[in-house]
Amino acid sequence: MKWWNRERSMVTVAIAGLIYGGLCPPRTADAQANQPNQGGRTENVKNFDDQKVGAVPGGWKVAETGAKAKPAKWEVIADATAPSAPNVVALTKTENIGDTFNLLVAEGIKLQDLSVEVKVKVISGKNNQGSGVFWRAADPNNYYLARWTPLSNNLRVYCIKDGKPRRLANANVKVDRKAWHTIQVNQQGDRIAASLDGKKLIDVKDTTLTKAGMVGLLTKADAAAKFDNVRIQEIRSANPQQ
Repeated sequence: MKWWNRERSMVTVAIAGLIYGGLCPPRTADAQANQPNQGGRTENVKNFDDQKVGAVPGGWKVAETGAKAKPAKWEVIADATAPSAPNVVALTKTENIGDTFNLLVAEGIKLQDLSVEVKVKVISGKNNQGSGVFWRAADPNNYYLARWTPLSNNLRVYCIKDGKPRRLANANVKVDRKAWHTIQVNQQGDRIAASLDGKKLIDVKDTTLTKAGMVGLLTKADAAAKFDNVRIQEIRSANPQQ
């Protein structure tokens, strides 16, 4: 995809710091982007409240892995129940099946060691309801992902290499399917930790993808879901020589 290659050449957005606590008070998406945290560093937060309803949010691009049909429909929608109302971004229509992953890529962000956090609420999915985040993406066929799947009551981490998924870890977890939940992933070096609602469920190592890459949101196959308060931060090594 031409746009993906173009984004790989963009200057990396400087977003640093690591926060495990609660979310910032609601602001517009533009106001929240690159806000200084308590340590004087910055983070990238997206809540979509100033974005046009019915359109793909500005600064994001639609992509997919293993396409089985036309690309899924991602759009900003109004949601009064959102963690930061009035708007969220959602995948509202997909005809995909099987191992297809529907991607929404944050433009201009390319990180190696990072923390990604998002609020997610499942809308529907007959065969799959897997929804989550991806990171260290070189292109739509190479990245890591973490997804919560309420149909099978689990949180899983995968490595997608050359378009083929390989499961790295699984954790069984049963929560309210109709509620908003928080997925958080941290990766530093080869170590990946994944949490649901503040509880760390996965801690695994993998050396397949080592370079900085794109970050974004995803669902699997026919899963439709809403996303809000996307927080992306760089993790910097305590030793600058590493």
